Amino acid sequence: MDVWSASRTLLMALLAASCATGGEHSEKVTIVAPGSAQTDARAASYETTLRTVVDALERTIGLPRVEVPLVLFPTRRAFEQGLVDVGYTKELARAASSFNAIGGARAVLVNASRVNGLSRTRRVRLIAHELVHSVQYRLGGGTRGASEQWLREGFAEWVACRVTAHLGLASFDSLRDELVRELGASQAGLRPAPFDKLATFPQWVEAQSRYDTPLYAQAFIATELLVEKHGVAAMIRYFESFKGTENYERAFTAAFGLDRPSFERLFMRRWQATVAQATR
Repeated sequence: MDVWSASRTLLMALLAASCATGGEHSEKVTIVAPGSAQTDARAASYETTLRTVVDALERTIGLPRVEVPLVLFPTRRAFEQGLVDVGYTKELARAASSFNAIGGARAVLVNASRVNGLSRTRRVRLIAHELVHSVQYRLGGGTRGASEQWLREGFAEWVACRVTAHLGLASFDSLRDELVRELGASQAGLRPAPFDKLATFPQWVEAQSRYDTPLYAQAFIATELLVEKHGVAAMIRYFESFKGTENYERAFTAAFGLDRPSFERLFMRRWQATVAQATR
């Protein structure tokens, strides 16, 4: 969930809008920056989580350090309007407002009405996931570019599980099992969604209702396969390549040494084995 690339000016516009009366932002929008002194206990809790996760991404995974604020929206309607304010179409904002948070180049937008109720483990995992999207923007030169949404999501989820495990909140295997367990609730013949239908953010949002497949599980399984074979360094090369290309297939082959048909054959073998294990 990471299509947003707002400027600092837009962040200030969101803060100003939160002070308006009679509109979608009539409730206060809170901006939590890394290292900021927070007097509100809930905001302070978010700041602590943010700082802890930023450190872990750098020290545990080896990703470049990216310090962006969290923008906390108190209601789903305020979150939806915030997405419109930073450039989403009304239709896309409405669909994306069901997400817990959206990570971008300059900030992470948080639907606090949903996230406030999460356990510490789930909140850490969520913020780690969204901050990886901010890292992906930085690797790509500050813009999303043409990197594929399924791989953005899969890598964000893989890293989030690693960071959550590193912080001692759960084991990596238990977090992985939680994801792939969704496959066990489906029939053994469940097929993955076509990767070329999951390439853009609008496609990813629309696919949530189009396909029966648990898409985050699919993206995680595919990413895990790539990391096992080629390492995190190859994943970083993939995202960095979008500083100079919009051809995601060429970038994929250059980073991982696989053309798409070869990758999809490898993936299908891993997918079938994972589904079979999950349905037993």
